[in-house]
Amino acid sequence: MGTAPNRKLWLDWQRGLAVLFMIEWHTWDSWRADAAARGPIHDAMAVVGGFAAPSFLYMAGLSQLLADAALERKGASPGERRRRALGRAFWLLGVAYLFRAAEWFLGGAWRMPGGWEGILKVDVLNVIAVSLLVSAILGAGLPRGLRGVLPAAGALAVALLSPVVAGWSHGPSRLLDYLYGEWPRAGFSLFPWMAFALAGSAAGRLALAQARASTWILCGAALFAAGWVGESLPPFYAHQDFWRVSPNWLALRLGVVVATSGLLQLLPPSADRGLSWLRTLGRHSLLGYFLSVELPYGTLFDPLKKRLSAGQGLVAVAGMIALIWAASAGADRWDAWKAARAVAAA
Repeated sequence: MGTAPNRKLWLDWQRGLAVLFMIEWHTWDSWRADAAARGPIHDAMAVVGGFAAPSFLYMAGLSQLLADAALERKGASPGERRRRALGRAFWLLGVAYLFRAAEWFLGGAWRMPGGWEGILKVDVLNVIAVSLLVSAILGAGLPRGLRGVLPAAGALAVALLSPVVAGWSHGPSRLLDYLYGEWPRAGFSLFPWMAFALAGSAAGRLALAQARASTWILCGAALFAAGWVGESLPPFYAHQDFWRVSPNWLALRLGVVVATSGLLQLLPPSADRGLSWLRTLGRHSLLGYFLSVELPYGTLFDPLKKRLSAGQGLVAVAGMIALIWAASAGADRWDAWKAARAVAAA
């Protein structure tokens, strides 16, 4: 399918990359044997897959700000823009719980005592939805000068407070799990993950200003350098968990994600001839998320779980990418058919 001439191709490509990283890690994590969970191949898969969630959150915040600016150009009032942004966030929160309910049913958790509690688990969709609620309050419908400043300040605050929130001792609470929770009650939490979405909203200012690709790359490099230097300094926090809540960990990953935005902008539009399949994956990221969880982790492929060698695992990852791309391409055709029917009925 074609794309609108004013469409930001790099945005679609990067969203597609996030889906690709997600499929790769979910398939590898579920199907590779324990013996394959070591060595350079596993390490590389873990590093690449580790950029899926940061990319999704960042892209969600960035896309929200661009959508708000588009509504402004169409003449929508600040109140209407804010209502739409909040409505989208609440809709996604509902989808998150529906997804958990589907997983509870399809995964057979309903057969286990207390299995229903998995529906209440805070996962990445929950965090994206609530992060979009916060970024909508900090950016949607506000004057242009505040749209980047407030989300950037929010991202910095979340990053710096994450070790403090993680070290806060409190009793079990489904609400507080959103702030910071441990497995199995939470797979993701607002601290530190919301910082990626707020940073994406702040980065949207660069997109609106038509900033050069080099500006994005330099911003990403500066963030990465800040995280690298910060990690060489003496520990500052009592709860200093690098891989989960460290501001340095966040800066390193965010730097790579922001720099990726710049690097993709260096590609000419003609590159879409070879990358349109990424756009297909990106356009149907929710479908990709559902399938990349239910197929590798669900009961349908139980015989493959923790059974594959490293080589077999790589083949399985490629097969799963092809399968989910085919499903996304089918969804594209369905959308085109519905659009054609709507035009014919008008």
